[in-house]
Amino acid sequence: MRVHVGDSELVKLLLEYFEQQADCIAIRINDSEIEVSLIGSFRTETHNAAVQDLVTGFRRRHPDARGLHLAGNGPAEVG
Repeated sequence: MRVHVGDSELVKLLLEYFEQQADCIAIRINDSEIEVSLIGSFRTETHNAAVQDLVTGFRRRHPDARGLHLAGNGPAEVG
């Protein structure tokens, strides 16, 4: 799934999360976009919840941050 984050600080936060997960591969596409792939699907709900928490916390700390846009199938259904 390609994720257009819109904020380079949130990109760093999401990459840190996905790099710590054994069942994920995440790469930075550019300053505001990452590509995330899950290896298997048994933890999809866990990743959805974790990413939602990260994004929600980030938006609370940075209310002027631009939106998050997802493309394709993958671990997060954050909007």
